[in-house]
Order: sequence, then structure tokens, then C-alpha cells
Amino acid sequence: MGKKTKRKTSGGANSASSSSASAQGSSGASGGSGNKTRRAPALASVEANIETLENLRFQDAEEDEFIEEEVVIDKDEEEDDDNQGEVEQQQQQQLGHDDDEDDDDKTNEPKVKEVWMPGGDIKEGEELEFDASAYTMYHALKPEWPCLSFDIIRDSLGGSRSRFPHTVYCCAGTQAAEKGANKLQLMKMSDLAKTYRKEDNDEEDAEAMDSDTDDDEGDDNVHADPVLEHRDIKHYGCVNRLRSCPQKPALIATHSETAHVHVYDLSPHLASFDNRSGSANLPQRPIFSHSGHREEGYALDWSRVEAGMMLSGDCSGGIELWNPRSELSSWEVTSGAWAADHSVEDIQWSPSEKTVFAAGDCGGNVQIYDVRQRGKSMLCTRAHSTDVNVISWNGIVTNLLASGADDGAFSVWDLRKFKEGVPLAKFTTSTKPITSVEWHPTDESMVVVTDEDACFIYDLSIEEDAEEAAKTSSLVPQGENKIPPQLLFMHLGSTSNKEAHWHPQIPSCVMTTALTGFNVFIPSNL
Repeated sequence: MGKKTKRKTSGGANSASSSSASAQGSSGASGGSGNKTRRAPALASVEANIETLENLRFQDAEEDEFIEEEVVIDKDEEEDDDNQGEVEQQQQQQLGHDDDEDDDDKTNEPKVKEVWMPGGDIKEGEELEFDASAYTMYHALKPEWPCLSFDIIRDSLGGSRSRFPHTVYCCAGTQAAEKGANKLQLMKMSDLAKTYRKEDNDEEDAEAMDSDTDDDEGDDNVHADPVLEHRDIKHYGCVNRLRSCPQKPALIATHSETAHVHVYDLSPHLASFDNRSGSANLPQRPIFSHSGHREEGYALDWSRVEAGMMLSGDCSGGIELWNPRSELSSWEVTSGAWAADHSVEDIQWSPSEKTVFAAGDCGGNVQIYDVRQRGKSMLCTRAHSTDVNVISWNGIVTNLLASGADDGAFSVWDLRKFKEGVPLAKFTTSTKPITSVEWHPTDESMVVVTDEDACFIYDLSIEEDAEEAAKTSSLVPQGENKIPPQLLFMHLGSTSNKEAHWHPQIPSCVMTTALTGFNVFIPSNL
């Protein structure tokens, strides 16, 4: 639509004609004896009727007439005029600031980014910034209730998959305010796309978009909204620990604050994601429950060698063995088979021997047991001076065991020298209690560790380069807070981290749970 404006034009041309005619009449009359004679006008009279610079005529006293007419102005032309005016104004402003260019260049120099370490101070007015360039993929989810424990569920979508978008299945147990409000949350997170980064090369993006859709790299830059589907299963009491059976992932074991251990079969719940049947008629009760523990506990683990075999430990030091019966629908539980002197905080089956397991307790001990020898451990060492909160047995190099303690120390043990009580490696990067530790499922040297403030990823195969360390010594903390060269990645931003797990089928994908919710991410440097 054009813009209508009213333009006024004067009637000066008509007034000038009247004035000219009056001048001609007066020049044609002459005074005299009173006789009226007609003669040809003189040349001077004709020249007087022609308006020149020396002979300007004035309008008469008649009122000007105004005519209103509508003029349509094209909007595009008007915008062009406005844009031209803005360009001219900017050019004038630029000319006015030429003298300050040197000062501006100094103030606009890029600042070196500072890395905040857990335990560091945040000054008033400062805040931590999310750096998207640190992640190949990052997604966050905040549930209704925080979850102390969860586990990733293996799926049938294939292993070692790197093509985006990704799909993740997991199950978590809530920490609700009332016991009756707790539940298991079975989740399917799909369309987990790459994290957008502003510094990504535009040409590379264009090439990826133009590539053939059948190419494995063709969908890496798909920008899709993530989709969450979930099924809720009632669970009485807070879930202290939750684990999925490796051989049958739909079997979920939980250790409750009520000192009960339950086993759920979530096969129909998982199937409902694919057949779109909903959750109206899905089972809500466990297929097996055990109430033999004297106190609540946190130690729980399925055997990776013998399908369905499980161990559970409690805060009174009791460890109970679960032997499966036919079709993994019921178990024979041996109560009081082992009794530690302190609360058993974590327990791990050997990845290669079906009768051997390890346990960490509040006495700072890590002990090795054999189910064929009841009542006592086979090996014991004082691993830490404070409580041992978590342990993890390396599934590839089976003589390596990792432990995390209440003082923030994280140690790696060679079981061939376990009696010596000297760790193969010890890291004190963290200053808060270690809450989770887990070896990478396919890389024997990588391990993920969490404390209350952060999630750390280490590669123990890395050795310090003295020359490189000298170059970066001014940029990273030194002394007690020195960052070890084995520390590859540090994920921050969550409050009170509780657990972290590698996805067994998506390389380098980590999922964490904290008081503030879940994070699923892939570091850009892995």
C-alpha cells in the first residue's frame, strides 16, 4: 500500500494573467484634449508587458486558491530514502570518531577466558557462562523431583552410533518429599541434535546441508527439537540406588530408603514407546521384593558374567547375594553372607570372574570377596583416610579398580599389588566428596568422576608434556589446585551432582543427575 499525502499548489498563474490584462488597458489610453483616438501601442508598452529581471510584476490582491490532490508515494522508495539518511548519518558519526580509533582498538582486544575451578570464589557481579564450543551435544532436563540414582538402558538401535540426532533410554528413581509420592521414571529422549555453535564455519554447514541425505555425515547438522516420552511406575520410598541388568536391560533393581530391594520388569513399558499404546494398563508393581536388610543401603550391582546374579549392601555392613531362578522372575537371597565392620557404600562385581566382587565402606576400606568364601574378605586395603563412597571395576583391563572418597580424592588401584596399599594413581582435583566414578565401556584408560560441583573426565594414558606445561602455566592453577594433564574435560553448572554414566552405545556420551536435573552431553574434545 502506498502512503497518501496532501500536497498544496497555489493559484498564482491565474492572478498573473489578470494583472497583465489590466496593464494593457491602461497603456492604450492617453490624456489630452478629451478627444478619444485609437493608435497602435508603442514598442515600450509591449516591452513593459514582458516580465524581465528589471521588470518584475507583483501578484494582485486576490486571495490564492488552494487545490488538494492525493499523491501516492511508494513505501519502498520511502524506506530507501530513510536508509540513505541513516547511512549518511553513520558516515558522519564515523568521521567524528576517527581520532578515537586507536583507543577503541586497545579496548576491543580479545580477553583471555578464565576457567573456573570447583571450590573457587565467584565475586559479586560475576557469573559462570555456558560455553557451547565445549560440547558436540548438550541437552538438559529438569524432572518433577530430583533423582539420586539412574541408569542408562541398552537399546536395539545399534552400538557405536555417531550419527545425529541421538536417542537415549534411561530409568531414574525420585527423591520426593513424601514416601508415597516417589516413582520410577522410564524415559525415552529422542531427536537429541548437535549443539549449535556460532563459530562454526558457514561453509562447512553449507557443505553438510548440500551433501547426500544417505551420507552418514549428512544429518550431523539437523536442528531438531528434542522429544521426551516417559512412563511412571509407583515406588514407595525414595530410591537410593537403581541399576539395570546388563543381560536383560528391562530388569530394574532398586534399593529403597525403606530397606527394601525391589526388582521391576519394565519390558511392557519400553514396548509402549514403540507401539504408542500409552501407559494406562501398564504394570505398577515389582515382580520381586526382598526385606532382609536391617537398614537402608546404597550398594547394588548386577553381575556382568552371570545373568541375573546380584549383590546388595546396607548401612549396617550387611551384604546379600541374589541367585536367580528360572526365567529371571524370582531370586534366592542369601542373607547375612558377609558382614563388614562399616556401612557398605558401594559394591562391584568382577567383569571377568563370576564369583568375585569388591566393596567399599565407610571405614576407608576396599575389600575383595569371593562368594565361595563366606563370612570374610579375601583381600583388604585401607584405600582412603575417609569414607569410600564409590568404586568401579575396569571392564577391559580387569586388574584396575577405581575408588572415590569423601575427602575428594580419586584413586586407581592395580589389584596385582593391592596388598601394598599404594594406588597406581591418585588425583586430588576435587575438594568435595566424590559421588560417582565409572570406567569408559570401550576405552580402558578413560574414566568419568563426579563430585558435588562438577563432572570430570580423565584419560589416564596421557603423560605430562613439560614443554607444553611451561607454556600454559600462567593460564591454569598451580600448586595444590594444579590441573593434572590427564583431566580432559570438566562439566559444570549443576548443583549437587550424584551420578554419571557413559552411554554404552553412543561413543563419548555422558549422562549425569543432580539436584538441578539431568544433563546429556558429548564433549567436543572426545
